[in-house]
Amino acid sequence: MIRVESEEIKATAREEGVDLVGVASAYCVETTANRRGPQSILPEARSAVVFAKRMLTGSIESPSNQVVTSQNLALYQELDRISYVIGCFLEERGYQAATVPSYNPVEMTLETKGFVGAVSLRHVAQAAGLGVLGKNNLLITPQLGPRLRLGAVVTTAPLDPDRPLSEDLCGDCKACVAACPADSLSDPGRTHMGRCVRQIFPYGLNRLITYLTESLDRPREEIKQSFLNPNFWNLYQSLQVGLHYGCHACINACPAGSSKPE
Repeated sequence: MIRVESEEIKATAREEGVDLVGVASAYCVETTANRRGPQSILPEARSAVVFAKRMLTGSIESPSNQVVTSQNLALYQELDRISYVIGCFLEERGYQAATVPSYNPVEMTLETKGFVGAVSLRHVAQAAGLGVLGKNNLLITPQLGPRLRLGAVVTTAPLDPDRPLSEDLCGDCKACVAACPADSLSDPGRTHMGRCVRQIFPYGLNRLITYLTESLDRPREEIKQSFLNPNFWNLYQSLQVGLHYGCHACINACPAGSSKPE
């Protein structure tokens, strides 16, 4: 077993193109009914390496859902690739490593309803000092604001953790609350997930269930016609390429880390 230092892992992550990277203790997040900590996927874990890549503002502010969705899916693929590279780096040195899914799959149970990931990446990132949780309940960083996506690797390597940030990046600002079209941030710091998910994923599970239920109650000829409906085509496409994104309002409204020209 070869001793691995935190800075060595961070350097490897930066070489792979991450914008932010930090290390947290594997004990940083307690596993609960609605949240999973690092040790839930690797019981002997000692540390978690968490990193972020920036979102392109031109893409997430685009009126084209195809552009928005394509960027997010590309980011998730890149984060998963980087996770695997870091995992290999650690296991080649004698430690176990488990990659955290950056996107899918999620835990689909009656209790979680798909809202719970394998590990809560934003809480691990907060513990690793990358940023703080804002009024939009997302990770907000000084450098990028909330315009990022996260990936992580959980490992048995005993790495030195970073310190969490102590600054308040929101202050009195409630731009995200005002911008939310679904009123899902009416209690700042808490997200009404049902409202949010219906807005973010216009062709998600709820839409699919509704569409199929309504279609199956129709006469045969009407069922055939329903397959010629563009809503069905978009549902079909989302099953092939991944969920379509329909909203980044709270992210786009956030002034933190904004690099827009004056």
